[in-house]
Amino acid sequence: MNAGAAGVLALAAVLTLGACGTTFVDETIITEDTAPGATTTTMPVEADAPLDEVMGEIETLMLDLDQRIIDRDGEVAALARINALWAVAEPQIRSNDPGDLFNFEQAIELARTGVERRRPADPSKGYKILVDVNDAYFGTG
Repeated sequence: MNAGAAGVLALAAVLTLGACGTTFVDETIITEDTAPGATTTTMPVEADAPLDEVMGEIETLMLDLDQRIIDRDGEVAALARINALWAVAEPQIRSNDPGDLFNFEQAIELARTGVERRRPADPSKGYKILVDVNDAYFGTG
């Protein structure tokens, strides 16, 4: 079995075993403090930005996304930035290494569902996946 196949099997095991459990956010103890008319601005991402830097920034944003969801503190802005970064990274990965795209997509989708459905465990799982995938892809692990 080659290293790539072993990595995919390990990732599948983590996802299968990590899917157990229920996350609950008590809406009664969370307050949202937003000013009327407030807007969120996301800095543009250069289309030719180095992939390792783009994915590193996504990893940094996902690090505390679970807590941002719980605190209702900037999770929408963080997700907007993740989506902007992913819009640059995804075509690069798709054109160079389409076989690796699924693992990255899985992590990004967990960030999205976590924010959209207010499920902090999703981006937490996504972050763990992304760290492993980034390490394997960029050879930093």
